Order: sequence, then structure tokens, then C-alpha cells
Amino acid sequence: MSLLYSDLPVYVGLPNTTGIVEDDAYVPATQVNVNYNTNSAPRRNLGVNVNAGDQFGFGAALAATISFTCILQEEFQVGFEFFADEANDAYVPIKIGDNFFQKCYTTDIAISIAPDAPVTLQANFICLDPAVGGLVDEKIEGDSTPYTGHGFPINADQLIYGQFCTVSNMEDVVGNVQSQINFKRTYQRTPIYTLGSVNASTALLDGIEEEMSITSTGLKNLIGWSGDYLSAPVTVGLSAQDGSALDFVTQVSMAVGARVLTEGYNVAGGDTVATTATIKQVTL
Repeated sequence: MSLLYSDLPVYVGLPNTTGIVEDDAYVPATQVNVNYNTNSAPRRNLGVNVNAGDQFGFGAALAATISFTCILQEEFQVGFEFFADEANDAYVPIKIGDNFFQKCYTTDIAISIAPDAPVTLQANFICLDPAVGGLVDEKIEGDSTPYTGHGFPINADQLIYGQFCTVSNMEDVVGNVQSQINFKRTYQRTPIYTLGSVNASTALLDGIEEEMSITSTGLKNLIGWSGDYLSAPVTVGLSAQDGSALDFVTQVSMAVGARVLTEGYNVAGGDTVATTATIKQVTL
């Protein structure tokens, strides 16, 4: 019997912990992807035929990646703590169905905001300690009691929708009417290996870059060869229909000193001008 999507809820624990409390850590994911990749090479030696039972050599640790797309709900706070600034250098545990993935480091996060649609977040992770075969072989396991048996936890009134989000200082970059905002944060990390260990023990944070792309009906001005300096922070506040906000990220912001580095506009017959501006900043 195949597993249904309802058997594989996604939970993300607190930074730098190994355990998960399902009541707190649930993430309302709409899609999840897990990939395992070995670092293998054919084993060929001069004067010797290939051994059918030993055809490959493995020169590095198993590479495991996790990605998921989710909607945002005010009630779920713990599951999104990985977005907080304090968690930039931390790992989190992730549970998918009944499989545990330990020491998961974020590689990039993207938030998409549009009117009349739920705000979506996509996150990608590298996992240094994935669920693998051992004394008892791991396999894809469903959660026998999703959400700790408390029933479907989505509350439409607590979902973060684009039309309830607030914007400030957008007119410093684009026109007064914005139709789409995309935010992305990218982390550069270096896995650290120690003598006597196959897997990396930790990952160093080397850098953080952020960008915000805004689609609108106009541009403040056309940029020059060095772009435009941002003299005031451009901020998007995320809130639910009832006005409540997420504790983990009350706003998505580009600080003073960021630069508008990309602009473009297009128009078709019978339509209005559509413009796009991209702001970038280096935070680490």
C-alpha cells in the first residue's frame, strides 16, 4: 500500500536542538523533496577485472538535501524559527513523516507575496546527519498520528495573505502600485570534517546575501552604472487577516545601504507598463 501525502507531515524543530515536539513544530507544507546522493567512482585497477561485488569506491560523505514549500500561519512559530537572524549559524532537526533528519543547515529561503493569495515560503537545507540504513534499515515511514492526533491544524483566519501585508518606502524604488514581491536569502556554508569521521560534524557560515524583487507599475528613476543607493529601508510587514503577525519574522526588509542593481520594464498594446526592480544587500 502506498503512502499518502497526509501521512507525511513536515516538522522543523528549534535551532541547535535534536528533538521535535509535533504540537509546536508543524510546518504547513504543500510540497517536500528529499534527495540522497553518493560520491561514487568506478573502481578499476590495472591487470585486475572489475569485481562484481566491489564495483565502486566512495570518496566522500553521503550528500542529503531537503526542500519544502509551505504557507505561513500565525499559530505555528517554532517551525519557522530557522528564518530568524539568531538561527543563521544554527542547525535544526527536521521530521518528515516518521523519519528524522538531524543537523540540517539552511542554504536558501525564498518568500513570495502576491495579492489574493497566501504568502508562500520555500526553504532548502543540507543535512549532515540524515536518516540512513544502520542496525535497522530506514525506509520511508508515515506518521501514524499526524499533528499528534489533534486533527487538521490549518486555520484560514490565521493564514498570511498578500492583501493583508503592509509595505513602506516602496515609492523610493518603484511606483505606488505593487503587484508582486519576492524575497530571497542565500547562505554560503562550508562543511567541516574531522579525522575519524565520515560525515561532516558541522558547517561554517561564510556569508549571507539577500535580494528583493518588486513588480510594479513604474520606476522612481532609471539606474546608472552603479545602481541606486537605498537611503531608507524598504520593508514588507507580514500579518494575518485578524492583524496578528508572525513572531519569527514580522517583516521582510532591505536596509539602508542596499542597492537597486537590476531594473526592467515592458508593455504590450492595450496594456499598462509593468516594471521590475531588484534590490540586493550583503549582510555577512
